[in-house]
Amino acid sequence: MRILVSTFTDGDDSKILLAMRQLPYGRLVLIGLGDADGPSIQRIRKLEGLSGNDVGYREIDAGQFMEMVDSISEELTALVLDKETGSRNEIAINISGGSKILGDAALLAAFRLGVEAYHCDRVVIKLPILKGATAKDRFTELQVKLMDVLVDRETSLGDVVRAMQPHSKASAERTIRELKKLHIIASRTEGGKVLISLSPEGAEVARATKFARGL
Repeated sequence: MRILVSTFTDGDDSKILLAMRQLPYGRLVLIGLGDADGPSIQRIRKLEGLSGNDVGYREIDAGQFMEMVDSISEELTALVLDKETGSRNEIAINISGGSKILGDAALLAAFRLGVEAYHCDRVVIKLPILKGATAKDRFTELQVKLMDVLVDRETSLGDVVRAMQPHSKASAERTIRELKKLHIIASRTEGGKVLISLSPEGAEVARATKFARGL
C-alpha cells in the first residue's frame, strides 16, 4: 500500500487537501505536535470517510529538534514495515503542514530513510531526496560498523582496531581515514594515545544509519 504522511496542525486543511488531490495514496496518516480534535482534522476525516477510509494520526512530542527527527523516523519506519501482515508499504511525505520546525524535522527524517518528500502549498513541489536511498546506503559496511563502535564514546585507536575484528588493522585504519576525511569522526592525542570519537555531524549520521537499518 502507498501511505501519504503529512505534517499537520489545525488550520492546514488546504495544504493537506492539495496533497490528497495531487499525490496518489491508499491511506492517509497525519503527524502533529498536539491533539487531533480540531475542525481541520474533522473535515479531513469526513472527506476520507466518504470513500470508506480512515485517517491515522501520530502525535510527536515537541522536544529538542533531533528528538523530533528521531520520533518521526520511528513513525515512518513503523509505517513502512507492517508488523501484522509482514508486508512493506510505500511512503510519501508532505512537509508543508504544521510548524516550520516540524516540517524541517520531517524532511530530515525523510532524508535518513530515503522517503519520497513533497511540499504542498498552492503548488506541489517534489523535494530532492533520492527515493529508496537510505543513509545506510551512502556508506560501506565497514564505515557503518566503525560508527557503531564509536556511538556515545571516545576510545583509543587500539580499541577501535580490536572492535573492528575480524577485519584487519589496515582495513580499520583505512576506514578511520575515510570517515575523518568526511568529518564524521574526530581524533585527538592524550598521554601519547590517539583517541577517536564521532564528530557532532558524525553522531547524526550514526543515528541516521541506525534508523535506516530498521528498514
